[in-house]
Formats: sequence, structure tokens, C-alpha cells
Amino acid sequence: MPDAKSSSLTKAILIAAVLSLLVTVVRLVGQLQGWGGMLFRTDAGGGFSPLGITWLVIPFGFWFGRRLAQDGSRPASLGKATLVLLLGIGLVAGVVTYGFQAVPDWQERVLVLGVGTAIAGLATLTVWPRAWLALVAYGLLARLPVVLVQYLAVQNGWDTHFAKGPPEAPPELALTLLTVAQLSFWPLAFTPLVGGLFALLGARTVRS
Repeated sequence: MPDAKSSSLTKAILIAAVLSLLVTVVRLVGQLQGWGGMLFRTDAGGGFSPLGITWLVIPFGFWFGRRLAQDGSRPASLGKATLVLLLGIGLVAGVVTYGFQAVPDWQERVLVLGVGTAIAGLATLTVWPRAWLALVAYGLLARLPVVLVQYLAVQNGWDTHFAKGPPEAPPELALTLLTVAQLSFWPLAFTPLVGGLFALLGARTVRS
């Protein structure tokens, strides 16, 4: 039975990763083809386009939470877990604010943001280890293809959001900044924390 439960969750993670890859590919093709519009904006950061894997953390987090709860895994206290995750999100906000306001050197700033936000993401691990593991696994699988796309975009000078770091950052650090974000902030902080909150919501829909 434990193997069946693990297989069920693994399948969900792989499905989520494949769907995320499809979104990344469509977004890249649309930007390279100049399709324009809100969905294919090329601004740094993506301009809050609805067509992005960032938003997929919400439904996939909810889905993982339901799967885990159906398999008998949930936090001892959903209320306490919610509070811890909110504190983790607050810590991420504090680290980002500190990094941009108090660390003028960009190389040091990248280190502070990468390490600090990843540590904050461990909040999910402390209250729901299986959810943290599932979300981080999904986050890495979803973001690794983006690292490759970003590298190609920067090396080839593609006019896509994948090639653009923060406007005020030194151009020579763009690829480093983008890579750290994809390997640290997004999979180790944002995904387990925000996805974790929605996983808690998903768990609430399953009767214990």
C-alpha cells in the first residue's frame, strides 16, 4: 500500500511537470513569433502574464494536498500549519526587502536572496514534510527547463522575458540572477510556501 500511495503522488508530480513544460514551450514560441498581447508579454519578469507556470502552483498545490490527505498524510494541525506557512511567506518578503534595500552589491544580493528565501521555504518542511518534498520536486522539474531556455535566450539575444533580469541589474549578471531565481526562489521558497497553502486547502476537502 505505501508503494501504491507513493506511485500515485509521483504520477501527479510528473503530470504537473509535463503540463508546466508545455506552458513554458508555448510561452517561448509565442514570444519568439511575436504573438504579443497579455499572454506573450516580453517584459522582464513576464509582465504578470496569465500564461505562466507561476500560477500553476495554485491548482497543483491543491491537487497534491488532496492526494496526500487521501493517502493519510496531513499536518497534525491545519491551522498551525497555515500560520507557519504564512510566517514563512512573511520571512521571504523580509529577505527580499532587506536584499534590495540594504545590500547594494548585486553579487552579495543574489547570495542573500537565494539562500535566505530557500531557508524560509523550509517552513513547509517543518509542518508537512511530504508536501514540502512533493512541491519542491515539482518546482525543480518545472523550473529546470526554464534554466535551459533562459541560457539559450541570453546567449542568442532572444527578445523574450526569459532573457531579461531586473532592469536595474548589471547586464553581465542577468543570466546568474535568472538562474539563481529558477533554482532557489521559485522551487525552494515560492512553490513550497504558496503551493503549501493551497495544499492545505486541498487537504481540508478530504475527510479524515
